[in-house]
Amino acid sequence: MGKTIAFTGKGGVGKTALSAICGKILIENGERVLFIDADPAMGLATALNVKNYTTIGQAREEIIRKVQTTSPEDDKAPLAEIIDYLLLASLHEAEEYSLIVMGQTDTLGCFCSLNSLLKDTISSISEEYDWIIIDAEAGFEQVNRQVMNTVQFPVIVSDNTMRGVKTASMIMEVIDRIPSMTPLRTGLIFNRVEKAEPRLVRNIELAGINYYGHVPADSEISRIDLDGTSILDISRHSVSLQNMERILSESEILQKT
Repeated sequence: MGKTIAFTGKGGVGKTALSAICGKILIENGERVLFIDADPAMGLATALNVKNYTTIGQAREEIIRKVQTTSPEDDKAPLAEIIDYLLLASLHEAEEYSLIVMGQTDTLGCFCSLNSLLKDTISSISEEYDWIIIDAEAGFEQVNRQVMNTVQFPVIVSDNTMRGVKTASMIMEVIDRIPSMTPLRTGLIFNRVEKAEPRLVRNIELAGINYYGHVPADSEISRIDLDGTSILDISRHSVSLQNMERILSESEILQKT
C-alpha cells in the first residue's frame, strides 16, 4: 500500500488547499496520487474542480437499499456485483490523479459490516497508488473508522491562535489513543501566517507535535478560489507551493518509507 498523509485541524485553517498543493508536488515528482475527501463538506473535490462525482455515502445508501429489498432466498452473487460496481463508480479517475469523495449518509442504523467492507475496498484501491492524501475532519476517529486503519503522516494545520493549538493538542491525544494508529511522524503547519508565534510553537512541541513550519497567505490561492478553478493549476511561483515543498523535504516525509 502507498504511503498515507492526512491533513487535519480545526475548520477554516486551509487544510483542503494544503492537501491539494501537496498532491500537486507529488504528482510533479512522478508519484501516483489518490486523493480522499474525508470531510463531509467535500471541499477537496471543489478545490480540484471535480464535478459530477458519486460519493461513497451515496454508494453506501444504494447498497443498503439493495440489501433491504433482497430476500434471504435471493442469489447474493448479483448483489455482490452491484456493490463492486457502485464502489468503483465512486472512484473518480483524472489523467494525473484519482479521487474518492466520502460524502455523507442519511440512512439511520448500524451497518458496521458495510462500513468495514467500504474501508477494505478503499484499502484495496489504495494499493494501486504511491501516495494517499486525505483531507480529514478535525479528528481521526472518522478516518480510522471509515477510511484507513493508520496514517503514516498526520499533518495538523492551525492558524496563529491558541484555539488552533488547543485543537491540535486534542487531535494528538486522539491519535495516541487509537491502537491501530502508528504514525511515523506527526507534525503541525501554521497556515496563512507570516511568522508563527514562539509561545504557540512551544505549546505544540510540549504536546509532542513536531513543528514543520509555516505557510504564508497566498494571493494566488485567493484568485483560484474566486475563479473556481483547480488548485492543481497553481503556478511554481506560488508561496504556498514553495513553502510546502520545503516543509515536505525538511520533515523528510518524502524520503521516509
